[in-house]
Amino acid sequence: MKTMMKTGFFVDWNGDTRRVDAPGEGMECQVVDRGHAGVDVMDSQGFVIHEATLFPTLEAVAAAGVVVKLI
Repeated sequence: MKTMMKTGFFVDWNGDTRRVDAPGEGMECQVVDRGHAGVDVMDSQGFVIHEATLFPTLEAVAAAGVVVKLI
């Protein structure tokens, strides 16, 4: 799995939309290549707690049929 440096958005565990660079307190994201751009959300211990699809824009999130609720 190749780590990629990217910005964008992902849909979290509650269905909310978050920025890759602001996943929530005590968490960080790595954008990875799984044949498509994905996001691994990690806790403060470095454990992956959520995997998501990377969306480059909010418009791309909406085009996927997700109601955008940016937090």
